[in-house]
Amino acid sequence: MEVRLIKSEEAVDYLKISAASFIWKFNEDEDNAVEMPVLGAFHEGKLVVGSEVFPYECNYCGSLLNAIVLDGICSQPECRRSGGVRALFDEVGRGAVEKDITLGFLSPFSISYYEKFGYANLNRTFAIKVPFANLDFVPRNNSVELYTGEQFGEFCQLYNKCALNENLMTIRCDERQFCDKPLENADYTYIHRNASGEADGYVRFKVNRPEALVAEELFVLNPTALKGIIGFLRNYDGIVKNLVVNKQYQGSLFSCFADRITGTAYECTGGIAGRIYNLRKLLESNQYPEEYGRFSILSLDELEQNKGIFDVEYEHARATVTKRDEGDYDISLTAPAAARLLLAGEGHTAYSAAFVDGVELKNDASDFFRAFPHRATRFTDCKWTV
Repeated sequence: MEVRLIKSEEAVDYLKISAASFIWKFNEDEDNAVEMPVLGAFHEGKLVVGSEVFPYECNYCGSLLNAIVLDGICSQPECRRSGGVRALFDEVGRGAVEKDITLGFLSPFSISYYEKFGYANLNRTFAIKVPFANLDFVPRNNSVELYTGEQFGEFCQLYNKCALNENLMTIRCDERQFCDKPLENADYTYIHRNASGEADGYVRFKVNRPEALVAEELFVLNPTALKGIIGFLRNYDGIVKNLVVNKQYQGSLFSCFADRITGTAYECTGGIAGRIYNLRKLLESNQYPEEYGRFSILSLDELEQNKGIFDVEYEHARATVTKRDEGDYDISLTAPAAARLLLAGEGHTAYSAAFVDGVELKNDASDFFRAFPHRATRFTDCKWTV
């Protein structure tokens, strides 16, 4: 099985496989647009598996780590179970060190299926619905400005400031990741400004009459900006019943605000799966406690760069990480278990970690659990936004 980036003239073959895999209509004369690059697996010269590839930088404890997102993973139905998907993931894993890729993400159709390739579900996301009628305690506000693209530099800076407050949020630097044609797309982005005129939050939304105004993105730097944006959105309470904010999690900023409001409802909308491609670099990038600690992890990952025992000794928020092939250890982790405990921000204890599949506690690992407390964590960018 050959794995390589497909050529532009092979893009239509990828689209045909995608249509056959997911059962949607395809017209070769009309449906010929595809995000490039696409990584493909070829059997006897024929493309049988493909995936769009999106590079990102994402925040992890204040460090920017290179990540790869695989989107639209598909395989020719009659060629399934022939090793094509496995070959594609193996190639990504082999090239991760050379390309300095630390993390991988995807939207899983099946959690158990992608666990076979080292991925684990990181955090469930929710759509939070609040009746506009129950938001009358928030003062109406018009300290906002429609995003038109002219403010890209300032707006991008605002988003990236917000991104550094939550683990795994991506850094954005491309205009395609924001919508600057609100009238054409019925997709509106408004920037909130504080009393000094500085941008300190924004909301991106669509309106589905008469049910809800749906905010796909809501990011703020302070509580005043959050209330200011909600006060602005109340201007739509005459045409829709509810405010819905997507891609939230328990403990998110909007969740903390909405939890005290009668009638608030949560609907689980899935989650993102993640994988560690460079365990050593991730351990070195973690923010550790001030007090001294040490622990050792036996990594049961199949990737060569992640195999072995990793010794971590930390103090004053930093750590030294060394690797050895054998000996004693405190905790063993499969690749999916490592993603859960190190990336998801769940803040496990020895008691709760024992219930995570792929975790084995051998010695006292209290210093390990102190090093990975509960953290605000959210990954939302699975492809270019626009």
